[in-house]
Amino acid sequence: AVLAAVAAAPAALFAQASAAAESEPGQRAVAAAQALFDTAASDPLDPETAKQIAGFLGPFFSLSTILFIVRIVMTWYPSVPISRLPWVIAYVPTEPILKPTRKAVPPVGGVDVSPIIWVGMISFMNEILLGKQGLLILLSNKQIL
Repeated sequence: AVLAAVAAAPAALFAQASAAAESEPGQRAVAAAQALFDTAASDPLDPETAKQIAGFLGPFFSLSTILFIVRIVMTWYPSVPISRLPWVIAYVPTEPILKPTRKAVPPVGGVDVSPIIWVGMISFMNEILLGKQGLLILLSNKQIL
């Protein structure tokens, strides 16, 4: 039953995304994303801009990973006072991201896996963009154009 719930989660997420894209605000968002994609495809990043983006994303990914790891620990102790310091520092920026993830991926065996999913996604994006063979690193070194 747990595997069926995990397997059904991407289909449910796709259905929600499809329904959102068909709404008027969704259509505007899709049009804006398409325009951004067209601009990015026609105007590749220059190495200096790639370095600036990498310089921002590195610390951002690191801080996000730390916050989500704190949220993983917070799931082990449900009585943690989320409105008090230091817990509120991890709760406030991550909850808007975790809430929709919890709706798409239900708890597995009573354990909230949404912060674990986000740590994995952030690690993946960090490696793809900023790893030794990352896209931004190669572009900033002028190895791809």
